[in-house]
Amino acid sequence: MKRFPPLLKVYCGMIYLFLYLPMGVMMAFSFNDARRNVVWKGFTLKWYGKLFANKELMASLATTIELGLIATAISVALGMLASYALARHVRMRGRSAYAGLLNVPMMMPEIVLGIGILTFLVRAQIELSFWTLVLSHVVFCLPYATGAIRARLLSLQSSSYEDAAMDLGATEWEAFYKITLPLTGPAILSGALLAFTVSFEDFVTSFFVAGGGIETLPIRIYAMMKFGITPEINAMATVLLVFTLAVLAAYHAVSGGDQESAL
Repeated sequence: MKRFPPLLKVYCGMIYLFLYLPMGVMMAFSFNDARRNVVWKGFTLKWYGKLFANKELMASLATTIELGLIATAISVALGMLASYALARHVRMRGRSAYAGLLNVPMMMPEIVLGIGILTFLVRAQIELSFWTLVLSHVVFCLPYATGAIRARLLSLQSSSYEDAAMDLGATEWEAFYKITLPLTGPAILSGALLAFTVSFEDFVTSFFVAGGGIETLPIRIYAMMKFGITPEINAMATVLLVFTLAVLAAYHAVSGGDQESAL
C-alpha cells in the first residue's frame, strides 16, 4: 500500500479541520449554560429541554417528516418505473434524452428550481398548499432515487433472471414482482434514504413553494435566526446533524459502499 507524504497528511488534516471545526463549535455551544455564544459558562442540557418543549418547532418538525416521507414514497415509486424502463427497454426512442432530463433538477441551482416551480404554479393558477410542496420535493428527490435504482438494474441486466423466470412460465409482471423487485430492494432503500435526507434539509425550494400556514423545520430555523443564534438553535442544529449522519450511515450500510448503488 502506497504511503502518503507527511505534508499531504497535514494538508488533508487542515481541510477536514476547516470543514468540521465550525460544526464542533456549534455542538459544543449547544451545551453552554449561557444565552449568547460568546463565553463558556458551564455544561447544561436545558437547551435541549427547551427545544423539545417548543411546540412551534415540534410542529414544523412533524410537517417536515411527513413531507419527506410522502415525497420519498412518490419519488421511489416513480423512480422504480423510470429506472425499469431505461434499463430494460434499451431501444426506447429518446431514451438518452429522457435519462438526461431526469438529472436536470439535481444539477439545477435550487433558487432557479424554486422560482421556476413557483412561476409555473402561479401561471397555472394552482393555490400553494402542502401538496404543491410535496410535488416540488418530488421534482428534486426523483433523480436521487432513480440514480440508485437504475444503477442496480443495469448491474442485473446481464444475469437474465427475468428471462429465465419467463422461460419457466412466469408472466412479465410475476418476473418483475418476484425476481427483479427483491433483487433491487437494497438500491430502493438506499435511494429512499438519500431522497428523504435531501427533502428533510431543503430550504430554498420550500421557501418559495410553501403555502400560507405551512412551515418546514428549515424555514422555522431561518425565522428564528433573524433574532440571533441562540443555544436552542444550536441544539436543533446538533440534533439535525446527528440525524443526517445517521441516515447517511444507514445509506452507506445498505449500499455496502458498492458503486453499483452510487449515483
